[in-house]
Amino acid sequence: MLTIFSVAIAGYLIGSIHIKGISLSSAGIFLAGLVFGALGAEGSAVLQNIGLLLFVCSVGLSAGPGFFQRLKQNGLSYFVLCLTTAVTGAAVCLVIIKIVGLDGPLTVGVMTGSFTTSPGFAAAKEAVAGDAAAVSRVAVGYGLAYPVGVLCKVLFIQTVPKVLHADMEKERALIAVARPEQEAGRTLRRLDPWGMTSFALTVLLGILLGSIHLPLPGGGSFSLGITGGPLIIGLLLGQLGHIGKLDLQPKSGLLGPLKEFGLVLFFSNAGIEGGHGVLQILAAHGVVLILCALVLVLIPLFAGYFMFRRVLKLPLLNGLGSMTASMTCTPSLAVLIETAGTDDVAAAYATTYPIALILMVILNQFLVKL
Repeated sequence: MLTIFSVAIAGYLIGSIHIKGISLSSAGIFLAGLVFGALGAEGSAVLQNIGLLLFVCSVGLSAGPGFFQRLKQNGLSYFVLCLTTAVTGAAVCLVIIKIVGLDGPLTVGVMTGSFTTSPGFAAAKEAVAGDAAAVSRVAVGYGLAYPVGVLCKVLFIQTVPKVLHADMEKERALIAVARPEQEAGRTLRRLDPWGMTSFALTVLLGILLGSIHLPLPGGGSFSLGITGGPLIIGLLLGQLGHIGKLDLQPKSGLLGPLKEFGLVLFFSNAGIEGGHGVLQILAAHGVVLILCALVLVLIPLFAGYFMFRRVLKLPLLNGLGSMTASMTCTPSLAVLIETAGTDDVAAAYATTYPIALILMVILNQFLVKL
C-alpha cells in the first residue's frame, strides 16, 4: 500500500510537468511505477486488475448512451482503420526480421510490447511453447517494448490535437450523441444510494463475458479479457439505462472518482511490473531493441493517422479513439479521455477493440514462427 500511493504521488508530480503544452498526465504514474519497479519495488497483479476494472467499467457506463448509434455510423471505418494499423505493424515486423536480422520470437515480442497487446503476447508464447528459449525471447522483447509503446502513444494522443490546433469543443460536438431522457411518469429506483449495485453488476457480467474463449485457426484462442468484456458490458448497460423500474446507471458523481482511482491502481502496478528487469534487458540487448520498438510504434501510428484523417475522413476524436484500440492501449485511452474532455471516445475504442484483439492474436501466431 505504501509503495502504490508513493508511486501515485510521484506520478502525479511527473504528470503535472508541461513542456510546450504536452505532459504525461495520469500516465506519469506509469513512468513513476517503472522507476520504482527498476529499484526493486513490488506491486500487486490483483490490484492492477481491480484498477483496470474500475476504470473500464466507469468509462463504459459513462459512454454507453448512444453507443449503437456510433457503431452504426462508423463501424466499417473502425474495422478498416484497425486492419491498416495491424497489417502495417506486421509488415514492419517482417522487415525487421528479414533485414535487421533479429529472430522471429524476439521481434514479435517487441511488436506485442509496442502494441501493448497482452493477448497477442500470450498467443506468441503459446505458438512457441515447445521451445523454452523462444518463449524467453518473446518475453524479453515484450518487457522492453511495453514501456516504449505506452509512452509513445500517450504523447502522440496529446500532440496530434495541438499540432492541428483542434477546436476541442467542436470536436466533442462532432462525436456527442443525445442522452436518452427518462420516460414521462416513470420513476426509476436504485438498490443503493449511489448505484454501486449496478456498477458491481457491470463488473460481474464483464468478467464473465471476458472469460469466454473462442478457438481460432492455428490452435490459439480469442477472448475479450478484463478490458474488452467489462467495457462492452458497461456500454451495453449504459445504453440500456434501466430494466423495468431498476435504474442501471450509477450516479455520475460516482463514476469520475472510481475512474481516477482505477487509474491509480492500474498505472502504478503496471509500471512496477514493467520496471522489473528492464535494466538487465537493456544491458543484455542494447539500444537496438529500443529503436525497433520505436519503429514498431511510430510507423503504425502514422499509418493509422493517415488512414482515418485522409482516407476515412473520421472526426479527430473518433479516429484517435479507434486508433488507440487498434493498438490495444488502455493507458492511451485514459489520456485520450482526459485530452478530449469526454468519455464519448470510449465508444470508438470499444467497437474497434475486439477486432484488434483477433487480428493481433492471429498475426502474432503467424509471425513468431518465421
